[in-house]
Amino acid sequence: MKTRIAVLADYASLSLEHKLNIMGIFTTINAAQIPVVHPQMKLVTQFELDASEAGQHQMRITLVDDDGHEQFTIAALVNIQHPHDGRPVLMNQIFDLASLSFPTFGNYEFRILLDDEIAAEVPLTVAHLHLPKA
Repeated sequence: MKTRIAVLADYASLSLEHKLNIMGIFTTINAAQIPVVHPQMKLVTQFELDASEAGQHQMRITLVDDDGHEQFTIAALVNIQHPHDGRPVLMNQIFDLASLSFPTFGNYEFRILLDDEIAAEVPLTVAHLHLPKA
């Protein structure tokens, strides 16, 4: 398996032709105070798998803070179809993350695991935005 894309974005979709559309890729959320609740973001991944990796796999996504504490975890089973033409299979995933809360400023990381192996890590910084004094 090869990770081709792993990003956070404002918007993502798959077209009828299975084209992956991504808009507003970001790595930082600026905020004046904590906790920070981000209204909506998309975690977008694309993995390339070969024929030997066809079948059912456990996918898990965790958000960890600077200290390695898990903030949340989601899990699902994904089924990789056997390719008909022998070419690698592309697995596009779009995870809609709404009203996600960040309790402190600092660095976070989304870890995407397939069958308990880290497939991708997506960093996110929640930065303190210093507003000018009036």
